[in-house]
Amino acid sequence: MRVAHLLTLLAGVAVALGITPPTPAAAVEPQAFVSIRLTSMTPALPARDGTIQLSGRVTNVSNAPLSNLQAILWRASDPLLTAEAMTRALTSEADDPIGRRLFDRDYQNIPSEADRTLDPGESTRFRLRTKVSGLDLPRQDGVYLFGVHVRGRTVDDPARDQTLGRARTFLPLVDTPPASRLQSASLVVLSSRPSELRRGVLADEHLAEEVAPGGRLARLLQAADRPDTSFAVDPALVEELTTMRGGYDVQSGDGRTSPGRGQSDAATWLQRFEGVADTRDGFQLLYGSPDIAALVHDRQTSVLRDAVTAGRRVSATADLPLLVLPGGGFADAPTLAAAEQLNPAAIVLSDASAVGNGPLLTGPGDSRVVRFGNDALRGGPGPDPRTSPVQLRQRALAESWVEASTPADGSAQGRVRLVTASTQVEDHDPGVEAPWIRRTTLTELLASTPAAWDGKPVYPPEAAASELTRGQLGALRRFARSTAAYRELLVQPDQAAAGGQAAVARAASVGWRQQARLRSAFLGAQQAALDAVLEDGLRISTNPKVSTVAREGVEFPITIQNLLPADDGDPDVNAVRLKLVFVSENRQRLTIRPIEAPLIRAGENFTANARVTAKANGTVPVRAQLETLSGTPVGQPRTIDVRVTQNGTTGWAITAAALVLFGGGTVLRIRKVSRAGWERADLRPAPRGTRCEPPDPALTPRNPRCLRPRRPRRLPPPSRRRGPAARPP
Repeated sequence: MRVAHLLTLLAGVAVALGITPPTPAAAVEPQAFVSIRLTSMTPALPARDGTIQLSGRVTNVSNAPLSNLQAILWRASDPLLTAEAMTRALTSEADDPIGRRLFDRDYQNIPSEADRTLDPGESTRFRLRTKVSGLDLPRQDGVYLFGVHVRGRTVDDPARDQTLGRARTFLPLVDTPPASRLQSASLVVLSSRPSELRRGVLADEHLAEEVAPGGRLARLLQAADRPDTSFAVDPALVEELTTMRGGYDVQSGDGRTSPGRGQSDAATWLQRFEGVADTRDGFQLLYGSPDIAALVHDRQTSVLRDAVTAGRRVSATADLPLLVLPGGGFADAPTLAAAEQLNPAAIVLSDASAVGNGPLLTGPGDSRVVRFGNDALRGGPGPDPRTSPVQLRQRALAESWVEASTPADGSAQGRVRLVTASTQVEDHDPGVEAPWIRRTTLTELLASTPAAWDGKPVYPPEAAASELTRGQLGALRRFARSTAAYRELLVQPDQAAAGGQAAVARAASVGWRQQARLRSAFLGAQQAALDAVLEDGLRISTNPKVSTVAREGVEFPITIQNLLPADDGDPDVNAVRLKLVFVSENRQRLTIRPIEAPLIRAGENFTANARVTAKANGTVPVRAQLETLSGTPVGQPRTIDVRVTQNGTTGWAITAAALVLFGGGTVLRIRKVSRAGWERADLRPAPRGTRCEPPDPALTPRNPRCLRPRRPRRLPPPSRRRGPAARPP
């Protein structure tokens, strides 16, 4: 295996995954006046009879000039043979062990022979070369501490040379390689923070920068194009680059758009990716790379299922096996269980979370757990800076030799390296191979025998603190509800369902960790677009004040307006189906039946009659609200004041009383008129049963009964008469 392949250990994994690995316990370092950064060590695996060259940069970090400066090679003679010895070396002070400087030959006066002074903040370079045999190291195979000291004088002690700074790294010296060979798999992660707001519109141009020549994604794709390397791609990335290839706009904060500049580079990247996907060992990640742990802890696991569904719709990656990679590679038991329910080919966890032996474990649900190493990301032995490419590479070589030298139990042995940053792709290739390492793909590793594991992952506090915040998760929940409501409204929901699932997964991306401002702008634009549809695209039109009577079955008209844009090619685009419900402030006095509207096409209205049941008089406010068929409110509610009177009942009572009076009056009038007629004819009916002569028609013109002449009226005696006739003569 070439050493360039080992450089996948370089810094950047932790930052890209949203979590910084914990560092070893800090040693109490001796005072340093200079900082030494190692920039090159060749060869990485020197032979006993060869030479070694170490280069670096020295910077004066004190507040005073330093003089009489000299860079000198240094080494410790005790070999490191076990993992425990490696750990002790990583956590030891820079002057422990003391070791030995090679004064006699392996030094360099810096900055030059003529000028050996550095002012505060000033830097210079050094390059030291020596024979390996001159290091006077034991013949025993092992890992040795090797580095450089910078000696010189300070203004406080100008007469005495002292050690002003140190730098150390690991030097494996191996004559006989271990019998067993470790499997070493590199997994290149092709993903990026989401930027697609809607089809053809992106939030920014960061993808254009990453796919440009020399950009992060361009270099990562180049690293993935190797027969002994695996890749895992986010389908959302491929979908967004496909959008860019077809031409796209970039939306600014004020809503205005401008043409994007990455169309050509996106097309070039996708063309190369198609070749990599066809010929290399590949996997797909969850669409959008959602923050699995945060979603599980906030009980939004439906987003994970949406991400799986959205990934199946991306044809370029649909056939690739699924890998589940939680944020930072950390998971607790609930997160691991949720990941297993997605039926992935493997779950990728940090070896700091899945503590076990080897790169492949058996999960609690019989799933495969791939462990990637992030210990090397913390760098080599101190002092700082300890994360230069040289120190990361040398630590990887040293630890792999120690692991290969340890007896195995028959399970897979080796390491998985995660490559997520362009700084992890090394162009320099010294052409040296580590004979105890066998390069392999992740698919080959998954076919190996996994080691037993208790299935109890470690989830440190710093991992929990790195999750999406409560505010971000709350905004995500609202966004998911809005997309679901919009999907349910439409008569043709398929396109909205696909777009909604993808948008929710992108909004839940682990890439939004520590990016609250960018994520707020990204999600806010999409939420505003949904609100415009759900709140303003559907309206209720009716009279705000309605009068009715206290009885059942009274109706008044009400209209539902669909203001969504129409499509001339398909009249059912943006056609909706919903219902209108009424909430009365006093249900005992008044209720209105719900109205279920049929299909309402875009730009059209639907008018129905609201059926009222009123039981008492007075004014009752009623809130009219549009809802999806499942009951999710949409549109703006309208308040209708329904005024109830008793006019109906009173009117009927008055009418009935009038009829009674009218009927009674008519009868009395008839009787009165009849009596008056008899008197005028001086006739009256004979009593019942009276026998008389046949009636004389002349005397009985209106009565067929037998009549008799009326008796003459008797006058009272004169003494009782009133008026003048009663007076005495």
